[in-house]
Amino acid sequence: MVIKRIQLEFADPRIRAIDYIQDIRKAAENAGLNLYSKYDVQLQYPMPTVDNKVVVEIKIPEAIADTFAVGNHLRGVSSYLLSKCGDRYQRFLVGKRLLNYIEVSESDQETENFTMVDRLESIISFTKLLERSDNEALDKISRILTILEEAKQPWE
Repeated sequence: MVIKRIQLEFADPRIRAIDYIQDIRKAAENAGLNLYSKYDVQLQYPMPTVDNKVVVEIKIPEAIADTFAVGNHLRGVSSYLLSKCGDRYQRFLVGKRLLNYIEVSESDQETENFTMVDRLESIISFTKLLERSDNEALDKISRILTILEEAKQPWE
């Protein structure tokens, strides 16, 4: 299997894919079933990246990898959004295009991504810090809360 990482973006710059990731995930699940049944291509669950982009991995059999046009085959995601999500996305069409599909290489990815284990260990460390009530712990908690407040997204 050949693995390709595809970044999904709306063609209209007024809308960000990360803000509609739940709809994109439903659309990818639907399109993934079709791709798997027709081409044995596996479309993975769309995930957010560190820089608030949406990326999906596609596993393509080696026999068809060279001729497999990712953009054409991912049109099912756009079709699902346009047909199953009411008129919500109609106003974001640019020409006849709703989404752009950009192949990203591993070198384009953030090399310092935290693994899920790292993230869970961070949660455990913070929880243990919250259990303490000494001045040093309270100071660290205060600094962490300040950083978290600064990192809040506008929609939170």
